[in-house]
Amino acid sequence: MSENLQIVEVETASDAELMANFFKTIWTDGDEVVPFDMVLAVVHVGGYAALAKSKNRVVGASFGFLGEYASHRVLHSHVTAASVPGVGFQLKQHQFAWAQERDLAGITWTFDPLVRRNCVFNFQKLGAIAVEYLPNFYGTMTDSINAGDDSDRLFTYWPVQEPIHLEANKTTNLALKNLSGSPVSVEYNAQVAFWIELPEDIEALRKTDIELARQWRQSVREILQPALDDGWFVAAVNNDRTAILVEPGTSDYEFSED
Repeated sequence: MSENLQIVEVETASDAELMANFFKTIWTDGDEVVPFDMVLAVVHVGGYAALAKSKNRVVGASFGFLGEYASHRVLHSHVTAASVPGVGFQLKQHQFAWAQERDLAGITWTFDPLVRRNCVFNFQKLGAIAVEYLPNFYGTMTDSINAGDDSDRLFTYWPVQEPIHLEANKTTNLALKNLSGSPVSVEYNAQVAFWIELPEDIEALRKTDIELARQWRQSVREILQPALDDGWFVAAVNNDRTAILVEPGTSDYEFSED
Protein backbone atom coordinates (compact mmCIF):
# COMPACT_ATOMS: atom_id res chain seq x y z
CA MET A 1 0.00 0.00 0.00
CA SER A 2 2.73 2.51 0.91
CA GLU A 3 4.30 2.19 -2.56
CA ASN A 4 1.05 3.29 -4.23
CA LEU A 5 -0.02 5.79 -1.60
CA GLN A 6 -0.20 9.48 -2.40
CA ILE A 7 -0.99 12.14 0.20
CA VAL A 8 -2.25 15.36 -1.33
CA GLU A 9 -3.49 18.54 0.32
CA VAL A 10 -7.03 19.71 -0.38
CA GLU A 11 -7.08 22.63 -2.80
CA THR A 12 -10.44 22.59 -4.60
CA ALA A 13 -14.13 22.18 -3.85
CA SER A 14 -14.06 18.73 -5.43
CA ASP A 15 -11.19 17.74 -3.10
CA ALA A 16 -13.22 19.00 -0.15
CA GLU A 17 -16.24 16.97 -1.26
CA LEU A 18 -14.05 13.87 -1.53
CA MET A 19 -12.92 14.43 2.06
CA ALA A 20 -16.43 15.00 3.42
CA ASN A 21 -17.76 11.95 1.57
CA PHE A 22 -14.91 9.75 2.79
CA PHE A 23 -15.61 10.63 6.41
CA LYS A 24 -19.25 9.67 5.80
CA THR A 25 -18.11 6.16 4.82
CA ILE A 26 -16.31 5.80 8.17
CA TRP A 27 -19.07 7.29 10.34
CA THR A 28 -22.08 6.00 8.45
CA ASP A 29 -24.66 7.39 10.84
CA GLY A 30 -24.98 10.31 13.22
CA ASP A 31 -24.04 13.89 12.39
CA GLU A 32 -21.80 14.78 9.46
CA VAL A 33 -18.20 14.81 10.67
CA VAL A 34 -16.79 17.64 8.54
CA PRO A 35 -18.95 19.39 5.91
CA PHE A 36 -17.12 20.17 2.66
CA ASP A 37 -17.70 23.93 3.00
CA MET A 38 -15.99 23.92 6.40
CA VAL A 39 -13.00 22.15 4.83
CA LEU A 40 -12.74 24.88 2.20
CA ALA A 41 -13.06 27.69 4.75
CA VAL A 42 -10.37 26.28 7.05
CA VAL A 43 -7.97 25.60 4.18
CA HIS A 44 -8.48 29.14 2.91
CA VAL A 45 -7.17 30.61 6.19
CA GLY A 46 -4.19 28.27 6.47
CA GLY A 47 -5.62 25.11 8.03
CA TYR A 48 -4.76 21.51 7.25
CA ALA A 49 -6.68 19.10 5.05
CA ALA A 50 -5.11 16.11 3.32
CA LEU A 51 -6.34 13.12 1.34
CA ALA A 52 -4.57 9.78 1.13
CA LYS A 53 -5.14 8.11 -2.24
CA SER A 54 -4.26 4.72 -3.65
CA LYS A 55 -4.92 4.09 -7.35
CA ASN A 56 -7.11 7.23 -7.44
CA ARG A 57 -9.25 5.93 -4.57
CA VAL A 58 -9.46 7.83 -1.26
CA VAL A 59 -8.28 5.55 1.54
CA GLY A 60 -7.68 8.13 4.25
CA ALA A 61 -8.19 11.77 5.20
CA SER A 62 -7.13 14.21 7.89
CA PHE A 63 -8.52 17.64 8.78
CA GLY A 64 -7.29 20.21 11.28
CA PHE A 65 -6.98 23.89 12.06
CA LEU A 66 -4.46 26.25 13.60
CA GLY A 67 -4.78 27.20 17.25
CA GLU A 68 -2.96 27.82 20.51
CA TYR A 69 -2.51 25.61 23.54
CA ALA A 70 -0.66 26.66 26.69
CA SER A 71 0.94 29.55 24.77
CA HIS A 72 2.16 27.19 22.04
CA ARG A 73 1.09 27.56 18.40
CA VAL A 74 -0.34 24.24 17.33
CA LEU A 75 -2.17 22.38 14.62
CA HIS A 76 -5.28 20.84 16.14
CA SER A 77 -6.02 17.63 14.26
CA HIS A 78 -9.79 17.47 14.51
CA VAL A 79 -10.31 14.18 12.67
CA THR A 80 -8.15 11.58 10.95
CA ALA A 81 -9.48 8.34 9.50
CA ALA A 82 -8.32 5.56 7.20
CA SER A 83 -9.95 2.56 5.56
CA VAL A 84 -6.67 0.69 5.01
CA PRO A 85 -4.16 -0.35 7.72
CA GLY A 86 -1.07 1.83 7.89
CA VAL A 87 -2.58 4.84 6.15
CA GLY A 88 -3.44 6.60 9.42
CA PHE A 89 0.22 6.48 10.44
CA GLN A 90 1.30 7.92 7.09
CA LEU A 91 -1.21 10.75 7.45
CA LYS A 92 0.12 11.60 10.91
CA GLN A 93 3.67 11.70 9.53
CA HIS A 94 2.48 14.07 6.81
CA GLN A 95 0.86 16.24 9.50
CA PHE A 96 4.11 16.21 11.47
CA ALA A 97 6.14 17.46 8.49
CA TRP A 98 3.47 20.06 7.65
CA ALA A 99 3.58 21.44 11.20
CA GLN A 100 7.39 21.46 11.28
CA GLU A 101 7.56 23.43 8.03
CA ARG A 102 5.32 26.10 9.56
CA ASP A 103 7.36 26.29 12.75
CA LEU A 104 4.48 25.13 14.93
CA ALA A 105 5.28 23.79 18.39
CA GLY A 106 3.08 20.73 18.23
CA ILE A 107 -0.01 18.90 17.09
CA THR A 108 -3.00 18.31 19.35
CA TRP A 109 -6.02 16.02 19.09
CA THR A 110 -8.48 14.11 21.23
CA PHE A 111 -9.22 10.41 21.52
CA ASP A 112 -11.18 7.98 23.67
CA PRO A 113 -8.94 6.64 26.48
CA LEU A 114 -10.94 3.39 26.63
CA VAL A 115 -9.94 2.33 23.11
CA ARG A 116 -6.78 0.25 23.52
CA ARG A 117 -5.60 0.42 19.92
CA ASN A 118 -5.77 4.22 20.00
CA CYS A 119 -3.60 4.31 23.12
CA VAL A 120 -1.05 2.04 21.44
CA PHE A 121 -1.05 4.15 18.27
CA ASN A 122 -0.81 7.54 19.97
CA PHE A 123 1.62 6.72 22.77
CA GLN A 124 3.71 3.85 21.44
CA LYS A 125 3.83 4.48 17.69
CA LEU A 126 3.74 8.29 17.59
CA GLY A 127 5.24 9.29 20.93
CA ALA A 128 2.48 11.73 21.88
CA ILE A 129 1.42 12.52 25.44
CA ALA A 130 -2.03 13.02 26.97
CA VAL A 131 -2.14 16.20 29.05
CA GLU A 132 -5.85 16.72 29.78
CA TYR A 133 -8.89 14.59 30.59
CA LEU A 134 -12.04 16.07 29.02
CA PRO A 135 -15.24 14.51 30.42
CA ASN A 136 -18.09 14.17 27.90
CA PHE A 137 -16.23 16.61 25.67
CA TYR A 138 -18.46 16.31 22.60
CA GLY A 139 -21.69 15.78 24.51
CA THR A 140 -24.11 13.10 23.37
CA MET A 141 -22.95 11.36 20.21
CA THR A 142 -25.38 9.34 18.09
CA ASP A 143 -23.11 7.42 15.71
CA SER A 144 -22.94 3.64 16.07
CA ILE A 145 -19.37 3.72 17.39
CA ASN A 146 -20.08 6.00 20.36
CA ALA A 147 -23.85 5.80 20.94
CA GLY A 148 -24.98 5.25 24.53
CA ASP A 149 -21.73 6.35 26.17
CA ASP A 150 -20.30 9.68 27.35
CA SER A 151 -17.75 11.20 24.98
CA ASP A 152 -14.83 11.45 27.42
CA ARG A 153 -11.56 12.23 25.63
CA LEU A 154 -7.87 12.57 26.31
CA PHE A 155 -6.39 15.80 24.96
CA THR A 156 -3.11 14.84 23.38
CA TYR A 157 -0.02 16.88 22.55
CA TRP A 158 2.63 15.80 20.04
CA PRO A 159 5.67 18.10 19.98
CA VAL A 160 7.14 18.49 16.51
CA GLN A 161 10.20 20.66 17.20
CA GLU A 162 11.69 18.96 20.26
CA PRO A 163 11.00 15.25 20.87
CA ILE A 164 10.08 14.04 24.34
CA HIS A 165 12.57 11.73 26.03
CA LEU A 166 11.00 9.69 28.82
CA GLU A 167 12.64 7.07 30.98
CA ALA A 168 10.95 3.67 31.04
CA ASN A 169 8.96 3.28 34.24
CA LYS A 170 8.99 -0.19 35.76
CA THR A 171 6.35 0.41 38.43
CA THR A 172 3.85 -2.33 39.23
CA ASN A 173 1.55 0.13 41.02
CA LEU A 174 -1.95 -0.71 39.73
CA ALA A 175 -5.01 1.50 40.30
CA LEU A 176 -7.66 -0.19 38.15
CA LYS A 177 -7.77 -3.84 37.19
CA ASN A 178 -9.61 -5.60 34.38
CA LEU A 179 -11.05 -8.59 36.24
CA SER A 180 -12.79 -10.96 33.85
CA GLY A 181 -13.94 -8.01 31.75
CA SER A 182 -15.09 -5.76 34.62
CA PRO A 183 -13.30 -2.71 36.10
CA VAL A 184 -12.19 -3.25 39.69
CA SER A 185 -10.51 -0.52 41.72
CA VAL A 186 -7.62 -1.73 43.85
CA GLU A 187 -5.59 -0.10 46.61
CA TYR A 188 -2.65 1.80 45.13
CA ASN A 189 -0.15 4.54 45.89
CA ALA A 190 -1.52 7.74 44.32
CA GLN A 191 1.74 9.63 44.93
CA VAL A 192 3.76 7.72 42.31
CA ALA A 193 3.18 6.54 38.74
CA PHE A 194 0.43 3.95 38.35
CA TRP A 195 -1.24 1.74 35.76
CA ILE A 196 -4.87 1.72 34.62
CA GLU A 197 -6.01 -1.43 32.83
CA LEU A 198 -8.50 -0.97 29.99
CA PRO A 199 -11.41 -2.98 28.58
CA GLU A 200 -10.50 -5.40 25.81
CA ASP A 201 -12.87 -3.86 23.24
CA ILE A 202 -14.99 -0.95 24.42
CA GLU A 203 -16.64 -0.46 21.03
CA ALA A 204 -17.94 -4.03 20.97
CA LEU A 205 -18.92 -3.75 24.63
CA ARG A 206 -21.16 -0.76 23.92
CA LYS A 207 -23.19 -2.97 21.60
CA THR A 208 -23.40 -6.01 23.89
CA ASP A 209 -23.49 -4.54 27.41
CA ILE A 210 -23.88 -0.76 27.54
CA GLU A 211 -24.16 -0.72 31.35
CA LEU A 212 -20.78 -2.43 31.72
CA ALA A 213 -19.33 0.00 29.16
CA ARG A 214 -20.60 2.88 31.29
CA GLN A 215 -19.02 1.31 34.37
CA TRP A 216 -15.69 1.31 32.58
CA ARG A 217 -16.16 4.96 31.61
CA GLN A 218 -16.94 6.02 35.17
CA SER A 219 -14.19 3.93 36.77
CA VAL A 220 -11.46 5.26 34.47
CA ARG A 221 -12.74 8.83 34.76
CA GLU A 222 -12.73 8.78 38.57
CA ILE A 223 -9.04 7.84 38.66
CA LEU A 224 -7.62 9.47 35.55
CA GLN A 225 -9.30 12.89 35.49
CA PRO A 226 -8.06 14.07 38.93
CA ALA A 227 -4.51 13.00 38.09
CA LEU A 228 -4.40 14.90 34.80
CA ASP A 229 -6.12 17.89 36.41
CA ASP A 230 -3.14 17.95 38.80
CA GLY A 231 -0.61 18.07 35.96
CA TRP A 232 0.06 14.36 35.50
CA PHE A 233 0.25 12.87 32.02
CA VAL A 234 -0.05 9.62 30.06
CA ALA A 235 2.57 8.62 27.50
CA ALA A 236 2.97 4.84 27.65
CA VAL A 237 1.22 1.49 27.43
CA ASN A 238 2.45 -1.74 28.97
CA ASN A 239 4.12 -4.53 27.01
CA ASP A 240 0.94 -6.52 26.43
CA ARG A 241 -0.93 -3.32 25.47
CA THR A 242 -3.65 -3.72 28.08
CA ALA A 243 -2.93 -0.74 30.37
CA ILE A 244 -1.85 2.91 30.30
CA LEU A 245 0.72 4.49 32.61
CA VAL A 246 -0.20 7.66 34.51
CA GLU A 247 2.85 9.66 35.60
CA PRO A 248 3.39 12.83 37.67
CA GLY A 249 4.45 15.89 35.71
CA THR A 250 7.64 16.23 37.72
CA SER A 251 8.94 12.72 36.93
CA ASP A 252 10.33 13.09 33.40
CA TYR A 253 8.16 15.63 31.63
CA GLU A 254 6.21 18.69 32.68
CA PHE A 255 3.98 20.52 30.24
CA SER A 256 4.73 24.20 30.74
CA GLU A 257 3.36 27.44 29.35
CA ASP A 258 6.80 28.97 28.82
